[in-house]
This record gives sequence, C-alpha cells and structure tokens, in this order.
Amino acid sequence: MSEMSPDDFFRRQAQDARGPESPGQNHTSPTRRRRRRLRRVALAAGVSLVLVTGIAAGGSFFTARHLASSVQRLNGIAALTAVHQPVMPAATRKSMTVLVTSSGERPAPNGGGVDGASPRPEALSGLIALVHLDADNRGGGVASIPANTVVHIPGHGSMKLWATLALGGPSLLIRTVESLTNVRIDHYSVLDFSRVQTVVRAMNGVNVRVPFTVRSEGFTFHAGINKLNAADVLAYVRQPGVSEVGRTELQSNLIRSILDTIANKHLFSHIRTDFRVLHAMAQVFSVDSNFSDAQLVSLGLKLGNLSARSGTFITTPTTIRGGTASVSLRQPLARELWAAIRSDSLAAYARRFPFTVTPGAPA
Repeated sequence: MSEMSPDDFFRRQAQDARGPESPGQNHTSPTRRRRRRLRRVALAAGVSLVLVTGIAAGGSFFTARHLASSVQRLNGIAALTAVHQPVMPAATRKSMTVLVTSSGERPAPNGGGVDGASPRPEALSGLIALVHLDADNRGGGVASIPANTVVHIPGHGSMKLWATLALGGPSLLIRTVESLTNVRIDHYSVLDFSRVQTVVRAMNGVNVRVPFTVRSEGFTFHAGINKLNAADVLAYVRQPGVSEVGRTELQSNLIRSILDTIANKHLFSHIRTDFRVLHAMAQVFSVDSNFSDAQLVSLGLKLGNLSARSGTFITTPTTIRGGTASVSLRQPLARELWAAIRSDSLAAYARRFPFTVTPGAPA
C-alpha cells in the first residue's frame, strides 16, 4: 500500500465527515455516521481539555514563580552558610527548619538595621519560632520560643533572646538558636505582623478559639470560636495584660489558624481563585536571599498541607523569672523538644507532653 500524504489524509478525513459523494458509492448507515461524529466530538473535547489543563498548570507554575520572586529577600545572613552549623542525624538531613521572627514594620528593601534585620529591631513583636518540615514531607511542626527567654548569647553572655537582633542581627539570632537547640537552621524569614491583616482579608477571615471573653483595642472576643477579620486580627494578637509567653501563643495560634484554613479549604491549589491569598502572603513575608523561588513555591505547598492533623504547634516549656519580665527554659523538657525536632518526632513529643501544645486553636 502506498504511503498516504498529509494532504490525502486530511482529504480522507473530510470525505468521511461528509459521507458518500455519489450514489454509486456504498452509503454509510446513519447510526455509523452518528458514532463517527460522537468520536470526533469526544476527541476534540479531549484535546481541548488537555490544552486547557496544560495552560492552567503552566499559568499556575509561572504565577507562583512570579509571586515567589516578588517576596522580599534579606541579604548578608552569614550564619546560614557558616561551616559550624549543626549536623543533623542521617535520617533527617533532608528535613528543613526555618527560623521565623516577626516585626512590627517591614525590613528595608536591601536589608536594614544590623545584618539585614528590621530597621528597628526593638519593634520585634515577639514571635521567634522554628518551623520544621520532616524529611518525608508528610509532617512537621512549629516550636515557638518566647522572645524574652533568657539564654546564652555567643560572645555576649546571658540575656533575653530578642536582644540578639539589636546586637548582631539575624546571624547572631541564628547562631544563638543553633547553639541552644543543636538544630541546623536552613533558612530565615521575617513575618510583618503589621500587615498580616492583608492575609486574613484575602482569606475572608480565620477562626480561632478564645478560652475566655476578653476586650482588646475596642473589640470583644467571646469565649469559644471567634472569626477574626482584617479589622480585629491585630487587636487579637495585641491583647493587653498578657505576658510575652502569652503573646507568643496568640501569634502562634493565629499562624496555626491561617495554615489550617489554607489546608482545609485547599487554598494554593487553584491559582485564579487563590491569587489574592498568594499575593498577600508574598507581601507579608521576607526570606533570606539563599531561598530560591522554586524552594519557596515548594515550601508554600508543603505548609499548605501542614494542618492540625499533620502538624504540631508547640510553645517551648519555660519558667517565669521575676514576674513576667523574663523566662527561663524548663530543662530537661526543652532538651527533649530540641531532640524531637532533630529526629522528626514533634508529634510524639506533643503526645508525651500535651501541655506544651499551643492552646486555643480550633479543632
């Protein structure tokens, strides 16, 4: 049989579509013609679906990468590349730990303050947390350390943890936390709490559980489940009369509620409907310059799955020192917490010591 040219092929397809051209040819039955038309319609629909899916997937990828590239980078954090960083156990070397702090104002465009810190480190709102993702990417958790915890700061002696940013910026904070926990810090991020309203607004609010009725900045939060919105979210985390530990728990609870909402509503999975949330998140966080766009996109997807069912939120056990001005770590509970992070076993730690789990999050 001679090889059919492309022109002959398409001519034959047109002939089949029209049916017989002359009375002398064999007529195709109406049923067979209907089947052919249905096959062609199905084929066209299938091809269209593949094209639309491909375009949507490509659009999602490029949109996510574009948003990731718009996240502000913090330069000059030498501690992240230092050779003295702790070595994680072989089984958990593929895990990731991000040291997250919060500030009341946005860092300067090219880094600011000392070593890329916020222009006014004293404006730190109190959140210092280790966000840990297990090596298998199926779990992890957030371990918050109260900012007024008295610890040993390399080269400076014992003082409150938050003081490291004023003394030596993020590098000194990273060195201090690594020395304290023996956990390798892979990345550093700053959450601008003064702009967290944009995230809550984009998500149409988030739910938190309040243990007892309280008033803050003109808003009343009733005992039980409360839906926070852009207007009252800052009042929630700035409740008067709470200790630094309590403020850390409020901020951790808010972060937990945001992550739960992302996971439960499957946000980040539909780029068109979730663009507002992605854009808001990109405006609120700053990350170290070693964080590539691809890593940031990957981290966002993983955090989106770190819900209450797969993630653990813990406040480091502390003991009040001299009123509420400062606290000290409760040993050996704190040492066991650091060991749990190193071994990807935060969930097991929470089961053993349930009183360390950050309270107030919705079930």
